[in-house]
Amino acid sequence: MSILFAAMLNDSLPKYFDPRREANHELSISGILPLNQLKELCAALASDVGEVVVHLNFKVDEDRRYIATGNLKSQVQIVCQRCLGPVAYDLDIDLSLAFVYDEDHAKKIPEEYDPVVMTNGEVVLSKLVEEELLLALPIVAYHQESGCNPAALKYASSTDDAEDEVIKPNPFSILAELKAK
Repeated sequence: MSILFAAMLNDSLPKYFDPRREANHELSISGILPLNQLKELCAALASDVGEVVVHLNFKVDEDRRYIATGNLKSQVQIVCQRCLGPVAYDLDIDLSLAFVYDEDHAKKIPEEYDPVVMTNGEVVLSKLVEEELLLALPIVAYHQESGCNPAALKYASSTDDAEDEVIKPNPFSILAELKAK
């Protein structure tokens, strides 16, 4: 039987959670986390407006590991590398996490789980969410060609609008003439 701990739209998610307690009682955490609370993530975005929908289900697996499966969903604004304007990017991340006490235990976790090291038996939920979102961001983002600002594209494509270079005489050509004499 699963007990549901849900944070409603007006309520906040817990700051910390104990994965052992959550897994032993097969609890779930669901709610919404504002993007502006994730400072490192916002530094990589064009805007801090928005939210992340968080859903995690905890359990103890057959090997007595504390695990959580779930999902993170958000739409973020990232910088288009073509026109430098904001571009909407949908993040939909499936999670399969195993909670461990230290790095040595993390090395022993099967590949289907991402290890999360607990600090004093607790995990900071916002930090966990932020790290997963940062890992899911694209390295380079672009609008579709038609979505970019045409004025910004004029400056972005320097090869099309560049003036032909004026050929200047080499100042050392006089030395070449003297050497030839």
